[in-house]
Amino acid sequence: MSGPRLQPVPRAAEPPQGDPSLVAVDRALAELRRGRGIVVQEAGGRGWRLVAPLETAESPLIAHLLAQPDAALVVTGERAAQLGVPCESDEVLLLAPPAGFDADKVLELGRHWECDAWRAGLGGAVPHAVCGDAIAGAAVQLAKTAQLLPALLVSGVAMGPLPTTVLAVRVDEVERYAHPTADDLIRVSEARVPLREEQSSRLVLFRDRRDASEHVAVVVGNPDPQSQVPVRAHSSCFTGDLLGSLRCDCGEQLQTAVKRLHDAGGGVLLYLAQEGRGIGLANKLRAYQLQDDGLDTVDADRHLGFSADERSYAIAAAMLKSLGFTRIRLLTNSPHKVRELRARGIDVEEMESLVTPTNQHNERYIRTKRDRAGHLIPGDKT
Repeated sequence: MSGPRLQPVPRAAEPPQGDPSLVAVDRALAELRRGRGIVVQEAGGRGWRLVAPLETAESPLIAHLLAQPDAALVVTGERAAQLGVPCESDEVLLLAPPAGFDADKVLELGRHWECDAWRAGLGGAVPHAVCGDAIAGAAVQLAKTAQLLPALLVSGVAMGPLPTTVLAVRVDEVERYAHPTADDLIRVSEARVPLREEQSSRLVLFRDRRDASEHVAVVVGNPDPQSQVPVRAHSSCFTGDLLGSLRCDCGEQLQTAVKRLHDAGGGVLLYLAQEGRGIGLANKLRAYQLQDDGLDTVDADRHLGFSADERSYAIAAAMLKSLGFTRIRLLTNSPHKVRELRARGIDVEEMESLVTPTNQHNERYIRTKRDRAGHLIPGDKT
C-alpha cells in the first residue's frame, strides 16, 4: 500500500486584486477625475486630509472643505511663482484661501489658468508656508498623474478615524505608484505590420498594469540585439503625429525616425503614451492658449503648475530590456533623455540628432527647446 502523497508547499498568498498600493491609487485617480474628494493619509496611518481637485470638483464639496479648520489651497512652486508668491520651483505650497472667497470663487481661482483671478485674490501678502507636508505633496502627485491641473483644496490635518464614505489612499501608496517596477510592464500582444518604409516590421504592445496605459514598440526590420541598435523613444502627440500640426516638430520627427531606422538596416521605435510631455492633451491645449498670449512652451507648462517635462523613461527602459535591446544609438536631440535611459540600465553608446525643417508656427517652440530645455540642435538658425 502506497504511503501518503507529498503535498506541494503552498506559496505565499497574493492579494486577489493585485498590488494593494496600485489598486488604491488607481481608484483614487478615478475619484479625482470625477470631481470627488478623497482622503490622503500619512504613511504611518495617523494624520489625514480631505482633498479635492479644483479642476473637476463641484461647489458643494468645495464649500464643505472651506468650512473645515485650516483649509488650504495646495499648489506647486511653478504655479505659485506665477501668482507672485516667493518660492522655489520644486516646492509644494499651502496657501490660505483668500478672505471672503466662497466656493464658486475658489473654483474659479483653480480653473482660471491665466492667473488674473489668482493674482487679484492672493497677491503677494497672503500668508503661505513652504510645505514639507507629505500629504500635500502626495495630493499634487495624484493630480498630475490624473492629468488634472495641480491645484487642490485640502482640509486641515485630522487625527481621528477616517470617514467611511470617502476613498482613502496613503502617502506611501502614492510613492509606490510613482516608481514603476519591471513587473509593472506586461507584454500583451504582437503582430507583423508592414510599414511603408519597411515591410518587415512588427508591433509589440505593452501595458502598464498601474494605470492600464498602453505603449507600443515598433520593431523596424530585423535589428541585431548583439549590436548597437538605433532607437527612437517618441512620446505620443495627437496633434502632431495624427493631425500634422505645425505647432511642433513631433510628426516630422516620427516619420524621419522611421525612415532612419529603415536606412540603418533595422531599429526600434518606442511609441510612449506621454502626451504633451506627460501633462495630457487637455493641459497641452491650455498651454497652447498661453503660448498664443506670449509665453513660450516652458513657461506655459509652469504657468499651469507643471514642471518643464513631466515624463518618465522607466517604461521605455523596461520595454527595451523586454525586447533584448540594451546597447543602443538613441535618435534624439535631448541629453536629458540619454541620461534618463542610462540611469535605468540602458547602454546609450551614441546620441544621433534628429533635426527636421522648421516653419513659421514652430520656430519659437524649437528655439525654446534649444535655449531652455538643453536640446542639441545643430545647424539651427531660428
